[in-house]
Formats: sequence, structure tokens, C-alpha cells
Amino acid sequence: MFISLGKLFISAIVVSIISACQSPATTRNPPKILLPLYIYPNWYEPENYSWSKVISAANQVPIIAIINPNNGPDGGSPNDDYQKGLEDLKQADIPILGYVYTKYGDRPIIEVKQDIDLYATYYDLDGIFLDESASSAKQVDYYRDIYQYIKQKAGLDRVVINPGTHTDEQYSIAPATDTAVIFENYPQPWLEYRPQDYTTKYDRDRFASLIHSVADVATMKKYIDLAMERNIGYIYITDDSPNNSDGDPWNSLPSYWQEEVDYLQSLSEK
Repeated sequence: MFISLGKLFISAIVVSIISACQSPATTRNPPKILLPLYIYPNWYEPENYSWSKVISAANQVPIIAIINPNNGPDGGSPNDDYQKGLEDLKQADIPILGYVYTKYGDRPIIEVKQDIDLYATYYDLDGIFLDESASSAKQVDYYRDIYQYIKQKAGLDRVVINPGTHTDEQYSIAPATDTAVIFENYPQPWLEYRPQDYTTKYDRDRFASLIHSVADVATMKKYIDLAMERNIGYIYITDDSPNNSDGDPWNSLPSYWQEEVDYLQSLSEK
């Protein structure tokens, strides 16, 4: 069949225009879930065992779970319930991070390393989540030291810091982290949020966002789409809120957990 060069040229233009007009939600892989799993592993109550829902969801979308026994590793080995919960996560091949707080770079580094040692000795995890992290360049050396210390531990291959806000590029350059949570907040600021320009130079898995107090499914989906547009590789959205009586937005799964998982899976299939 003879096709003129002119027709080929026009077809190429049409394809280019269609590609340019497609939204990021249809042209890029969706974010994975970075889940603060600050929920006690009450495996002995199957109907209330939230960890089982996470395990089931891992069959649909990639999930990294952060555990926090007691504002850190709780001074030693996990109790029997945590041992059971951790084993359940491992059997589902869910990477697990241990929570360590850093007081925005003011916690004595020896205390931070002691928590890391406890996780490395007793918990058989995949990495460390450094909460209350600093975001300015002047604290990079503190976090680079911790990063290198973690990486020397057998099995601890992933480091995530959580400044919860714009983070200086030096944390990526040093490196002082593998992934930075560059947004943690209520939903309204997320609408106005714009990552710093440097983030477009890096793989999206270098950045994460945690958004609480999102009331409905439609808004949750919209905010996932915004994460994709903003080169965010990890996301977690919940309707739990610090405004609730316990003040903790991360100690329950959202009421729309399955809808969130289904939506992320649907995006990966487009």
C-alpha cells in the first residue's frame, strides 16, 4: 500500500498533539503507597486486624509500611504481637521501615543510632524512617552521617526522611536520604503546593507526600492525580485527622482504604 509522505507527516503531528494533551494521570505510572502503619497489630481480633487489609492491598499496589512500636523501637525486641504482625508483612513481601524521630536535627545523634541499632538487631526490617527531619542545608551533615550509618547495617537498604515540607536539594545530592517526604499536611495546602524546581531532575521515587483529613473519595482521587503531576513517587491519603480525639491521623486506615488502593491500581493499568 502506498502512503504519501504528506499523510505520514500529518499522522505524526496528530500523534504528537494527542500525546501532549494527555494528562499525567494517563501517561505516567501512579505513585506507590508509603503507609505510616502506626496501628497495633491485634492479629488476635481478625475482624479488626488492619494489617491484614494492608497485606491484601499489597497484591494490587506496591506498599512500604512504616512501623512505630512506641515512638521508636520501644527499647528492645518486638513483643509477640509485633512479631506476628511483622511476619505477616514479610510473607506478603511488603518492605518495612522502622520509625526513628530526630527532633529536626536536634536529637543527639548517639540516641538516633541506638534506635537504629535496636531495629537492626531485633526487627529484621528493610530500612529506617527518620521523622521530624530537618529540611535546610545546614543540617545535611547530621543526616548524611545517619544515612551512612543505616546503610552499613545488614538489610537496612532504604532511608526515608520526613521534613514534611520543601527540602533542600542537598539532601538528594549528599545523599542523606533515598526518599524525602516533602509534604505532610491538611488537604487545603496541597491544592496550592508546588514542589521546588529541582525535584523534576530526579526520579519520582525520591519524593513522597502524606495528606490527612481528606474527607471523601473524589477529593482523594484528585489529590493522587496532583501527586502524579508533581513528580511524587509515594503517596498516602487518609480521612483520619489530628483533629480527632486521639490527635493522631496515622493510627487507622482511611474509611476509603480499598477505594484508594483500587484507584491506584486502575491508574497502573491505563
